[in-house]
Amino acid sequence: MAEHQETTPTTPKDFLLATLGGLFAPGLAIFLIVMLVLGIRSQLGAEDPEPVADRVVRERIQPFGVSLAIDPSAPRVEKTGEQVYNEVCGNCHGAGALASPKHKDAGAWAPRIAKGWDTLLEHGLKGFNKMPARGGEPDLSDLEVARAIAFMTNAAGARFEPVLKKERVPSAAELARGQAVYAENCAACHDTGMTGAQKLDDAQAWAPLLKQGKDYLYHAAIKGSFGGPAKGGNDKLSDADTMLAVDYMVEAARAAVAKAAKPAQQAAAK
Repeated sequence: MAEHQETTPTTPKDFLLATLGGLFAPGLAIFLIVMLVLGIRSQLGAEDPEPVADRVVRERIQPFGVSLAIDPSAPRVEKTGEQVYNEVCGNCHGAGALASPKHKDAGAWAPRIAKGWDTLLEHGLKGFNKMPARGGEPDLSDLEVARAIAFMTNAAGARFEPVLKKERVPSAAELARGQAVYAENCAACHDTGMTGAQKLDDAQAWAPLLKQGKDYLYHAAIKGSFGGPAKGGNDKLSDADTMLAVDYMVEAARAAVAKAAKPAQQAAAK
């Protein structure tokens, strides 16, 4: 009689384990292939390690500041009073910090204005109480400080001109000498307006220049400005004679400005 052998029936659990075992090997192979492809793609998009390393080193050793080349021979442009106020003075006077009088506060400025221009200018240049000299900005020129003071005080009711000191009043003999120097060196342009020079009878052109004060005009004439050459193009002319020529021109220009203002003054009086 043939030998009979019984087989153990397959359970659902056995079937599931067999199925998972059969899928493990192909799944692992697919996973490895995908990871290999992703690795290759990431390497293709990565930066070259040498330039990256070089950049990191350069960033680490770079200086904290950047040096800007400035031409020392370039002419310095003086700031206006409003510019100086906005850049320097407004830090305190805008808010009244350190017990400073606030901009346009006529009540706070009145006792200071009463001290006079010379005192205010000295305080601005040398410092006063908690205010440092030149508002804490040592690079400001005397004229820039004067302009800032005039800008602030005039906004509070004063009528100051930004002059550095009381103007010297020339004698009749000095004006005569100045007229002779003018005729020899300046008249060619200022009598005709050639090269953009201000004609002596042009009140509109001279009015803003006269407000700058003689010191400003002396410096402009000696060093050259407004498009004109230094000392009228005569480098042998002394500073003293150049200043006398400016004295003469200022007297003539003031007369022109006063003459031009008369019709408006007469109309206002009616």
